[in-house]
Amino acid sequence: MAIGNFFRELDSIFQTKNISDAEKFVISSMERFIEENDLPSLLAVTNELGGIYRVTNRFEEAKKIYGVAAELIRLLDLENTIQHGTTLLNLGSVHTEAKEALEALKLYEKAETIFINAGLDQDYQMAALYNNMSHAYDKLEKPMEAMGYAEKALVVIRMLKGHETELATSCTTLAARCAKVQKQEEALQYLREAEGIFRRLPGKPNPHYAATLNSLGELFYRRGNQEEAVGYFEKALEVIRENYGENQSFVEVSKNLAMARDDVASQGKRRKGLALSEAYFNEHGRKMIEEGFLEYKRYMAIGLVGEGSECFGFDDELSESHDFGPGFCIWLTDEIYQSIGWKMKEAYERLPKEFHGKRRIETFEGVGRTGIFSIQEFHKKYIGCSGIPTNHVEWLFAPETSLSTVTNGKIFEDHGGEFTRIRNGLLEFYPEDVRLKKLAARMAMLSQTGQYNYERCMKRNEYAAAYLACGEFIRTAVSTVYLLNRKYMPFYKWMFRGMEELLRLRDVKPMLEQLAAMPDIHENTKNKVSIIEEICVKIRDELEIQGVVKGPDPFLNSHCRDVMSLISDSRIKSLPVMFDGK
Repeated sequence: MAIGNFFRELDSIFQTKNISDAEKFVISSMERFIEENDLPSLLAVTNELGGIYRVTNRFEEAKKIYGVAAELIRLLDLENTIQHGTTLLNLGSVHTEAKEALEALKLYEKAETIFINAGLDQDYQMAALYNNMSHAYDKLEKPMEAMGYAEKALVVIRMLKGHETELATSCTTLAARCAKVQKQEEALQYLREAEGIFRRLPGKPNPHYAATLNSLGELFYRRGNQEEAVGYFEKALEVIRENYGENQSFVEVSKNLAMARDDVASQGKRRKGLALSEAYFNEHGRKMIEEGFLEYKRYMAIGLVGEGSECFGFDDELSESHDFGPGFCIWLTDEIYQSIGWKMKEAYERLPKEFHGKRRIETFEGVGRTGIFSIQEFHKKYIGCSGIPTNHVEWLFAPETSLSTVTNGKIFEDHGGEFTRIRNGLLEFYPEDVRLKKLAARMAMLSQTGQYNYERCMKRNEYAAAYLACGEFIRTAVSTVYLLNRKYMPFYKWMFRGMEELLRLRDVKPMLEQLAAMPDIHENTKNKVSIIEEICVKIRDELEIQGVVKGPDPFLNSHCRDVMSLISDSRIKSLPVMFDGK
């Protein structure tokens, strides 16, 4: 069989059958090319089989088959050729999906060098590479880098003809990156473009169409339009089932669908605080601005961010007892705030106090959570500086839970752009030197409180000290999990609830809850020590995945000096290991 015929047959199978049929065809073709000793064709086919293994979540099998491809490249003397770059790109995508993004990026960078040297800087291969790099940075929770590479991919793909599917896929990728940095309108624009392209393609729905539909569902869900979200999630599931069966993507989209359906079913019972706030602004706040402050609209950011369970999306019926109800925030630059802030406050206070049957009952501590604010003073109140920290020391001393507070909630509109600029800068997370310093301090504390002192306190019958040691271990472990997810930890009331939304080390949460629930009595000591050790091992494993530590030693304190050695800033590096400005 000629390789051209192979690809035509494979395309036909993908259009009319399912992926298991495609896999059988590719394996039989491999066997034929092996019999014919047609190594160039065999190389092409192994890359296709690796892709099938990747989308069906068989990552170890995919790595092995790309190992075969690498050996074929060596035998054919194709190192540093386009074929080599393509194989590196494909293998990198496997590592990305296997949550090994750092390893993937190393492969992508090698592929990028090969493609540039081969003159492919305006070729589809380069666009595919940039999309994959964007995906890897997204896995690493680096949203600005992820968006930058998605933009580069789209620039390249728009210059090419005959790549409608790839253009739609690139639009979907960039939309996801935009949504992550609160650019919702841009995200919707790119998704609509992708949806239109996929709907015009002939034959059965393209498998990549599912990602577009799921992203549209997520976007409308966040906007509070759960019924429309349900429709998109249902369509996405149909496309996935038809092309791949009930794989991991099917499971994930099914969870999204279930959540949206639950919200639709409960909409008549209760509306979330963020949705209530946005509806209140749309009905009353817009009119206030249009009638009294239209010339200042271009300086405003409007939304709900700050203290309160509703800003985190964690509110329930119990939350409504105090400091909950209709309200929103308007943020102005300091100059504009000094000029007209007082007047806007008076107008805001005249807005209706009741909305959709809800009235805000404010406590002394909850006064001033909504209303008119200076952007600079808002941030200074919580994190000690008027915007993005300007150096590592400012970052170190910005309270972690306060960083969570100023980056939660939702921006409804931002006409001036300054509030969103600061928010996006904060969401990029700590500079790496600061994150490393905090990780070293947390590792030392986990060792001291959990791996060392807890058991010693119990042996001495120092039950109060053991209780405190265990509590400090639990809090530090939660904070470490957030750091490893590149997310700011909310204050104690919500830090466990927030762990449900993290991707890495999610299995640590129930272990910590079990630890907290067990009394500090001698009968439980052995079990609690075992749980503590298991948690520390899981944290050490994730630290190694992220390239922070090396070696199998489960005693976290043993790695602290090595982590400190990775820090470049001498001011941070010279601090005591356990110092943490949290």
